[in-house]
Amino acid sequence: MKSIIEQIEQKPCIFIIDDEEEILESLRRRFELEGISVETSRNPIDALEQMKKNLYNVVITDIKMPEMDGIELLNSLKNINPLCNIIMMTGYSNMTFVVECLSSGAADYFTKPFEELDSLVEAVQQAVNRVERWKEGMGFEKRRQQLCKV
Repeated sequence: MKSIIEQIEQKPCIFIIDDEEEILESLRRRFELEGISVETSRNPIDALEQMKKNLYNVVITDIKMPEMDGIELLNSLKNINPLCNIIMMTGYSNMTFVVECLSSGAADYFTKPFEELDSLVEAVQQAVNRVERWKEGMGFEKRRQQLCKV
């Protein structure tokens, strides 16, 4: 099993959680065209277990899912990996959802159907860059090099 440092340092890979298979597949195809690795889950409870094993740096998740509310999932994901940038998406948008998501630590918020997928791709790229910058600032690369010398 990988250490926490190894998991956080891994190559950028986003994790998409949505109960709609069509959404998962269309987002997977788009991000893979952009050169971004993608893993998916249709079940938020399973996604939490997967997050514990992989510590993704960027997650895109739906808010309304049968097994678990997206806000509850957001809070659980942040407890597992506080550095994770979580982008929320929903087909049921209102200002209350936006405020609740952002105040709970979401990095961004999008409504479905996506009118312009380029905006979501840009938000993901910014989130990946943000996490990379944080890792550099915390000295992860220096620590990794020290560990490799041992």
